[in-house]
Amino acid sequence: MKFFFIIILLSANVLAAPAAPGIKTFTQSNGQIFSAELKGDEYFSWMVDSMDRVIQYNPSNSNYEYTIITTIDGDLALGFSGVAAADNTPSFSSPYSNEEIGIINRLKLFIIAQNFREKGIQEAPE
Repeated sequence: MKFFFIIILLSANVLAAPAAPGIKTFTQSNGQIFSAELKGDEYFSWMVDSMDRVIQYNPSNSNYEYTIITTIDGDLALGFSGVAAADNTPSFSSPYSNEEIGIINRLKLFIIAQNFREKGIQEAPE
């Protein structure tokens, strides 16, 4: 019985693994390639580029896009900017704009990730 309990404890730690470290190469739907590092865990994940801008996959257009902070039902959430991630993409959405793309307040990102973790833990089967 003690052996069984130890196996369960070890397997629980394995399931809560962080994202694989290191820079990976990703391909957009148009064939363009960019590099990013995976962040997060099984409940919430994102990517960051070399300029530490946050990127997420947008399934509606099959592209990786820089993210923006939005509010859904009073809760903070990440939204898609419509700007596809690419190596050497300028920090600003256009030459005439002072709006930076993909630059996310880390405290807000932590709050969003924490909310996803809490929802994931509450919805986990027992």
